[in-house]
Amino acid sequence: PLGSALRGLRPAMADVLAACSNTKGERQLQEAPKPNVSAELPPSLRAQESLRFDPALYDLRGEAAKLLEHAGPLVGFGSFEGASRELEDFTASESVFSSFKYEKHWRQCVREAEDFLVVYERLICEVVCPRLKELVSEEASQTTFFYQFPPTLRLQPGPSEQYRRVHRDAEYGHQDGEVNFWMPLTDPAAPCFRASQPRPWPSSGADVGAKTKVTLWVESGPDVGDFKPFELDYGCIGMFHGTMCRHSVPANESPFTRVSMDFRIGIGRCFDDAWTLKGIPHVHGRRRCVL
Repeated sequence: PLGSALRGLRPAMADVLAACSNTKGERQLQEAPKPNVSAELPPSLRAQESLRFDPALYDLRGEAAKLLEHAGPLVGFGSFEGASRELEDFTASESVFSSFKYEKHWRQCVREAEDFLVVYERLICEVVCPRLKELVSEEASQTTFFYQFPPTLRLQPGPSEQYRRVHRDAEYGHQDGEVNFWMPLTDPAAPCFRASQPRPWPSSGADVGAKTKVTLWVESGPDVGDFKPFELDYGCIGMFHGTMCRHSVPANESPFTRVSMDFRIGIGRCFDDAWTLKGIPHVHGRRRCVL
C-alpha cells in the first residue's frame, strides 16, 4: 500500500516510511480482534480541519507555565531560570522528551494538575465536542464523545537532535473511530527546519520570528505521503485522523523549549470503549461528553 506514496522519494526516505509499517505495534494490530462498533467514522471526521478558541477564556498556556514551575524542579526534569515564565524559556532536560521513565513521571504531574485540567475539560465540552457534533452525520439526538483524560502535554527542549519518528497511532492501540487534536502552546506559527534526520518533508523556508519553529507534520490521508506542517498559532487546534494518517515531529534545533498539547476523542457509535490492543504499555484514560 505504500508504493504510490513512496514513488519519487529518495531511497533513504522510502526506507523510513516503509519501516513504520513493521513496528511491534503494527504487527500486534494485525493479529488483534477488531473493535466492536456499529458505524464507520464519516469522511467529515477523517479530513483535516482547524478550530479556534479564545486564549483569554481558556488560558492553557498560563496553566501549563504554572504546572512547569511547580513540577519541573519537583520531579527533576527542568526549571525556569531567571524572571521569565514564558514556556519557551523553560529549561528542560532532554530526557523529558526521549525517556519513557520521565514521560511517565510527567504524565502523573499532568494528571494531578487540577487547574490545568479544569480549563482543558471546558475546552473539550464548550469548543471541541460541539464542533464534532456538527460534523457527525447520524440521526441520533445525542452523541457520546469519549475524550482523552488527561491530555498529553509534550515538552521538546532544544537544541537537540531528538525527534518523533513517522508513525500512525493505530500501532499504539488507537481506533479508527477516534479523531486526533494537536495544539501548540508555544510558537510554531511558521516552521523552518534545517534538521538533518530522515524525514518526509522539505524545508518550508519560512522564518517569521517564531522561537522554536517546530510543529507537527501530517499526511492528508492514509499512506498518501504528502506530509505538510500544521502552521498553527496559539489559539488554534489542528484536527486530523491520526489513527490512520502518519505524522511526525522534527528535532528542535532552537535554544528554546517547544510545548504542545494533544488528545484524541472517540466518536459515538464509531468507537468501542471496551476495546484495547494487547501489549500496549500505556492506555489513555477516557471521560465522556454527551451532546
